[in-house]
Amino acid sequence: MYRILLAEALDPDAEQRLEAGAIVVRAPRADEPTLRELVLDCDALVCRTHNRITRPVLEAGRRLRVVGVAGVGVDHVDVAAAQEIGITVLNTPAAATDAVADFTVALMLQLLRPIPRLAAEYRAGRFSAARAEPHGRELRELTVGLVGMGRIGSRVGRTCAASGARVLYNDLVPVGPFDFPAEPVEKGTIWSHSDIVSLHVPLTELTRGLIDAEVLSCFRPSTLLINTARGAVVDTAALTVALQTGQIAGAALDVTEPEPLPPDHALFACERCVVTPHVAARTYGGLRRMGAVVDDVLAFLQTV
Repeated sequence: MYRILLAEALDPDAEQRLEAGAIVVRAPRADEPTLRELVLDCDALVCRTHNRITRPVLEAGRRLRVVGVAGVGVDHVDVAAAQEIGITVLNTPAAATDAVADFTVALMLQLLRPIPRLAAEYRAGRFSAARAEPHGRELRELTVGLVGMGRIGSRVGRTCAASGARVLYNDLVPVGPFDFPAEPVEKGTIWSHSDIVSLHVPLTELTRGLIDAEVLSCFRPSTLLINTARGAVVDTAALTVALQTGQIAGAALDVTEPEPLPPDHALFACERCVVTPHVAARTYGGLRRMGAVVDDVLAFLQTV
């Protein structure tokens, strides 16, 4: 049977399917020394998106033919080294589309409509006070700028357009047309014309630090920033200053740089900043679909 190194636990059904088709070697830790030692005689390695699969790990796998990533991003895998060595890297690019898109829109609505604050006021006995003043904007009134219009970005765009929002987008490659109203524009137009800027790009050298102090200075004071892509796409220090000074109206981040943030980080003290612990994809269905990478890995091994 094949020997497959499992860097981190998956959902029980995926693990059961993996065990039915291979001898599973479970890593007690996913650090480089442990993976280098355990991968030595394995045919495949299955990991999560946050597990770092470095060149030394790949080179240590004398029989290693495939790495399966349970998730969308492969930025923690040294893909160039894998290609050089002749190791195939598989992932599940469509697994988290709906989960992340839903979460992105939920973050938009959380910033537009301060539901936790209103619920807290009611719970504290301030029913009339909570109702006394208007408190938000409707999505249909706004312009949403999407940076990255792949699976997730286009799903977010479709939802926003269905709500009546004007949708602008920018992508590095030609995309569209879409089955909903959406206007392709330059990034500068998104920065200066959007009420909400939402990021849906992979982490590459082109996108690392994309949202920096210069870009944030182009935002309007009423603009909201949403990041459910990768933390390093946003310059954390620059964003913190922009929020503290009122340069932008708010931000919602499911991903940060660094990750996790230290508990005393200034972003947690920003009243108009929602920070969640990289959970957008972690619905029951999302995790189940990401775990399906084990089926692709087993199928791959049977063909080589």
